[in-house]
Amino acid sequence: MKTTKTGCQPLGGAGCRTSLILVFAALAAISRSEGQGTLNITFDGPPSQPRGTQYIIQQYYEAGMSFTPIDPSAPFAGFARNTGGGLSFYPEKGTAYLQAGVGSTLMFRSLNGSAFDLLAVDLAEYSTVLPDAVTVHFVGYRHDGSVVTEDLITDGIIDGTGPLADFQTFTFDQTFRDLDRVEIPTIGWSLDNLVVSIPEPGTPAFLSLGGALACCWLGARTLRKTLLWMGVHKFVASVAEDLVQQPTICHHFP
Repeated sequence: MKTTKTGCQPLGGAGCRTSLILVFAALAAISRSEGQGTLNITFDGPPSQPRGTQYIIQQYYEAGMSFTPIDPSAPFAGFARNTGGGLSFYPEKGTAYLQAGVGSTLMFRSLNGSAFDLLAVDLAEYSTVLPDAVTVHFVGYRHDGSVVTEDLITDGIIDGTGPLADFQTFTFDQTFRDLDRVEIPTIGWSLDNLVVSIPEPGTPAFLSLGGALACCWLGARTLRKTLLWMGVHKFVASVAEDLVQQPTICHHFP
């Protein structure tokens, strides 16, 4: 009996290996965007800190974001975490926030390396002792290697635990998108409610994952049918070996 080649490949051959490579590539792309969506960093998370206190720290983590000094080895490197409530000469809004005194810097990035968008932030002056308007310099390092900057200037209105609103909300334009990290090298500010967005996994990642899984599933399905058919065929062959010839086993990729 003449065998016709149909481009079929054995299970575990190049076609299947290619499918598995596509699966893992798509999963890697999706895992890079783990925790995706809009995140509001309030600085109220762990570790716990007594209300009405200010601690100098060198790291803080919340919602998959990391906050550290730009250069942790620099003299006086660190920043303050103020829990609010009771410190009348500091900005007050009832919740925790970060501050930069002398020698302080701040850098933040995604813990898993995902690029993110910077959308908004609440800023205030450092204290009623230093109530003048302050310029907060943001430096964004984009995933394509470019650098963007923005200077945000507070209004100079601060009365601590008094009735006035100490914090102002600022928004960022489209240039602060697809960022690997953001640095704030200036001092004299208080910062709260940092809003970032980690984009959803791209459509190509899902398509490649779906296509690869479908290919593997259809290949396995064809193999099962082939093996079932072979079982019937072998039974017939055992009865009339001279009339029936065993076929070539073929693994089809649709």
